Amino acid sequence: MQTLSHAELLAKKCVVFAEGCFGLFTSKVAASYLRYRPERCLAVIDSTQAGKRVQDVIGYGGDIPVVADIEQALAFGPEVLFIGKGLHSAQLPSGWKEPIRTAMQRGLHVINSIHFRLHADPDLAKAASEAGITVWETKEPVPLELNKARVLELDCFVVHTCGSDSNIGKKTAALEITHEANRRGIRTGFAATGQTGMLISGTGIVVDCIPSDFVAGAAERVVLDAAVGNDWVVLEGQGSLNHIGASGIALALLHGGLPHALIFCHRLGLERTKVWNTKIRPLAELIRLNEALTVFERPAKVVAISVNSAGLSDEAYRHEMQVLRDQTGLPVVDPCRDGAGLLVDALLAYQQTLGMLQPAGETMQ
Repeated sequence: MQTLSHAELLAKKCVVFAEGCFGLFTSKVAASYLRYRPERCLAVIDSTQAGKRVQDVIGYGGDIPVVADIEQALAFGPEVLFIGKGLHSAQLPSGWKEPIRTAMQRGLHVINSIHFRLHADPDLAKAASEAGITVWETKEPVPLELNKARVLELDCFVVHTCGSDSNIGKKTAALEITHEANRRGIRTGFAATGQTGMLISGTGIVVDCIPSDFVAGAAERVVLDAAVGNDWVVLEGQGSLNHIGASGIALALLHGGLPHALIFCHRLGLERTKVWNTKIRPLAELIRLNEALTVFERPAKVVAISVNSAGLSDEAYRHEMQVLRDQTGLPVVDPCRDGAGLLVDALLAYQQTLGMLQPAGETMQ
């Protein structure tokens, strides 16, 4: 069987594999994919949530069913198994091998979002070969490039989403800004730096599988690619400068992407970083840190705050949003509740202060 392209795989109907972990924050890849590509998903596999709807578990996604195992999922006629959990480990979780092998044997192509290479397992490699299916290893190494600051030569306005922790909404903010800007007639490219953003947009580089010397070069590459034919580029952020496990990748993206403007992202109510459990400093302090670590050739400013208010009542959200406005003096909004218009307005206003030409279709709202 002919190997399918990434675009061909993404066009097919899939089941999302999130065994034992399906949730808004516990299966980041699945949750983000289902927010932006729900029409492609037939079912989600998680025996601990079986019988529910996706809407019941993550708050959106409608009536897509959550089923107990791969056999139940196969009844819906999928063509692709999409592994919907990003892992901090390079090992294949116990209990995942057999359902993945079963899917392969039944002819499903596989999109793999974890660090473990499925082809590295002899049994899975054999199953894939015998079935003639395509396995997309999203974290497969790419050609390595050093950052050469070529982004400085672009005419594009470059935006970067940074934040207070990992898994708080940097990708979501970037996608929502991209959609809103394009809606207004501003030609805007999304530069994906993680597997989920790449699976949603179809392009990008997964930077967490790249040796540290070359992450800034990868950021440069995705910005250069996304700039073609566009007025704006929105570079997806990863990690955070204050995160002891993910500060290096955050700094490399900041320096490789060379943004003009930053959107700072934060999950309301979050006081400590996930997994590493370190205290999150006041946002005004973190904003100053991100601004201070941009390069001298292009100092960038945080122009607005994008918040993740999942789980909060509307009253609590409005209160916390006002607290942040008072503390920082910046516009604050949850783009999933209220849209990204406020963020795009702030970016346009800042672009004007830089004396950059406005794209022909732009409008302030």
